[in-house]
Amino acid sequence: MEWATKYKSLRFRLTFWNTTAFLLVTFLTFFGFYIVTRKILSVHTDNLLLAHSAGIVNLIKENNVGIHSMLTREAFLKEFAEIPGMLVVAMDEKGQIFNASVTMSKNSEIFDQLFFQAFKSNRQYFANENINGSWMRFLATPVSGGVILVAHPIDVIQKSLDSLLVVLGITFVVLIFPVSLGGYLLIKKTISPITQISEKLKRIGSQNLDERITGFNNGDELEELAKTFNLLLDRLHSAFVRERQFIGDVTHELKTPLSTIHGGIEVALSKPRTPSEYQSALQNILIDTNKLATTLKNVLDLAWSESPTSHTHEIVDLSQLLLELKDIASKLAAPKNITVKAKITPEIFVSGRTDKLGQAILNLLDNAIKFTQNNGTIYINLSTRNNQAVIQIKDNGMGIGEVDLPNIFERFYRGSKTNKTLGSGLGLAIVQSIIKSHHGEVKVKSKAGQGSEFTIHLPLIKSSYII
Repeated sequence: MEWATKYKSLRFRLTFWNTTAFLLVTFLTFFGFYIVTRKILSVHTDNLLLAHSAGIVNLIKENNVGIHSMLTREAFLKEFAEIPGMLVVAMDEKGQIFNASVTMSKNSEIFDQLFFQAFKSNRQYFANENINGSWMRFLATPVSGGVILVAHPIDVIQKSLDSLLVVLGITFVVLIFPVSLGGYLLIKKTISPITQISEKLKRIGSQNLDERITGFNNGDELEELAKTFNLLLDRLHSAFVRERQFIGDVTHELKTPLSTIHGGIEVALSKPRTPSEYQSALQNILIDTNKLATTLKNVLDLAWSESPTSHTHEIVDLSQLLLELKDIASKLAAPKNITVKAKITPEIFVSGRTDKLGQAILNLLDNAIKFTQNNGTIYINLSTRNNQAVIQIKDNGMGIGEVDLPNIFERFYRGSKTNKTLGSGLGLAIVQSIIKSHHGEVKVKSKAGQGSEFTIHLPLIKSSYII
């Protein structure tokens, strides 16, 4: 199992592929060198044969003599005598050997084949043939009255090529170990910072999320990786802080009504009470119970909207929804004599949950009513812009101060002017979370004493999706 783990490691795979690539390039280089060397030696041998053959051919052409003349015989003897091991054979037009540097009676078949190839085609012909156990390179050249065969031994060349091949093969095999070891050590050094980052991350837990990866300032990809992990740790740390704060706030919000309920029950049971006193105690308990239920509902709504899964969306007629919410808001605003005005563009559709979108918009309307003075006005506007549905809810109430404005979407945040109002402090946090879960955004513009304007942007549904 340990070896299997090592084989799967990045270090092993990089070493394997690096070594394989290097050896492949080396193999191709050696192979190319061998092929080029063989070709050069072959061309050199052919040029040598052509040069010696040309001496006889040129003599015959210049002196206009036949292959049997004395001049031809002298040139013949001169050409094969100059280089030891050179084989020269003269054959007449009938294919009979009439002159040769050595006795060739046993090899007549080979010379016959070379003769017919050159004589019939009337062009020079190269071939490799075995003569008396020795490989030779032949050049058959047709001339006036016959064919001249010139040959040079190539055993030495072939042995040299074989030796070269052995040397290259041994060199290739010998390179495998040092290349593998060198590649392993180089890659180990290269990826050691990644190992350091991994070990550092293993030591970071929920108790020390404020620690960061340091020591990478080279401006390379490793520094970029360290920065990316640090950004991730920043987000995780912020999320943990928010969750701890959220748990603390929820605990506080639940503890207060529970303590009140518990204390009220203890007081009611401490001694006999009149029916009216019991009724008063039960009414107080009911108020605290309703507050507790509201807080729990808001927490559940917030959890739903922040959950990345289990969101079943449908086509929502936003125009119809806002008309219904406008009627509800008008009834809620009636006790304060607040006028609710609406300008709603018809047939605007979005994808989402009707109940959740309704809850988010109604929260904004409820806040507008709550923080608008008697005889005030609330404006609802629905339009489209840049393939988005735009909902605007504006009031002329007390507005939001500059100190509170950046924090109004925080969980359990209550503004400095809302101490006298009931609420859990989750309303606007729920609004923002619901809108985000619908791939939208909510913005606010407000000044103290001049009212507030909340704007919601939601992506429109393409008309082709609406049946």
